[in-house]
Amino acid sequence: MEKIAHHDGSEARLFAGGELTTFPLDNLALLRAFVAVVELQSFTAAGKRLSVVPSTVSKHIAALEQLLSCQLVVRTTKTLSVTELGTRFYRRCLVILHEVEEAEIEVGDYRSEPQGLLRVSAPTTLATHVLAPIFFRFKKFYPKVTLELSLTPASRDLVASGTDVAIRISSGLDPSLIALKLAPNMRLYCASPAYIEARGAPATPAELHDHDCVVVRSIQQSSSWQFPNADGRTEHVVVSGGLSADNVELVAQAVRAGLGVGHLSRFLVEDDIASGRLVELFTRNRVVESHIYAVYPERRNLALKTRAFIDHLREEFREPPAWAL
Repeated sequence: MEKIAHHDGSEARLFAGGELTTFPLDNLALLRAFVAVVELQSFTAAGKRLSVVPSTVSKHIAALEQLLSCQLVVRTTKTLSVTELGTRFYRRCLVILHEVEEAEIEVGDYRSEPQGLLRVSAPTTLATHVLAPIFFRFKKFYPKVTLELSLTPASRDLVASGTDVAIRISSGLDPSLIALKLAPNMRLYCASPAYIEARGAPATPAELHDHDCVVVRSIQQSSSWQFPNADGRTEHVVVSGGLSADNVELVAQAVRAGLGVGHLSRFLVEDDIASGRLVELFTRNRVVESHIYAVYPERRNLALKTRAFIDHLREEFREPPAWAL
């Protein structure tokens, strides 16, 4: 049975080659070098992150492989790849280095000012339309924090990926995570003036059966569109059209181009509606099927940099933005 990343205060015991290997904490620089090489896929880039020359990174990797008696990285003149054991070892290194960093936070200068590497993930469209200035203001407030942003539409395992905080749009979250609700994801129905001129505006949701609709293919956004009624019930209308995509930005562009009716987050199209590039339909039928959250793993001693980022988000969303109303 694999046992890994156990700390006893003076040394870490790491899995290598099927055996547990005692690893002195004096050699944590080797772990940091290995993690940097895996993440950046370059000895030169890893050296820049660690402020050392590439040859030092190379020596660290060689020393680590010798210590563990296994090959972690395969390097040729043109490519660099990580072995299967190297990939497993990398995941364990993230856990170890995070624990070491938390220990440093408790006893070092980190208590006085947030600093260090903060990994944040967020959906691409939300980040580019809403979160970018919020991220930038945080970086200006805390210049010693290195903010590493990963923009992806998929939800990733926070612990396995080493992510400190993830921004997610969701209707249901993993109960093992701590979640801070930031804002409702208000969605509306819209079409371009050109489409309405050519096809007319649907007067009721049921009339969408006779219209082209541009659909976002995903778990939460499908061809079954919701319409809340005055009596509190929800009507579902199944729509169809000549174009669908798994990228919400592309769908929004298709709606702007007059290819059909769209069901999109208000934050994505509010400027289009304000400028007249798009026309909102069924203005009384805006829906909230999901919310925007900041989530992070439950830890008793949250790093100061992470706590500062969570507090920053809480303050930024203290007043609901216009697109959430």
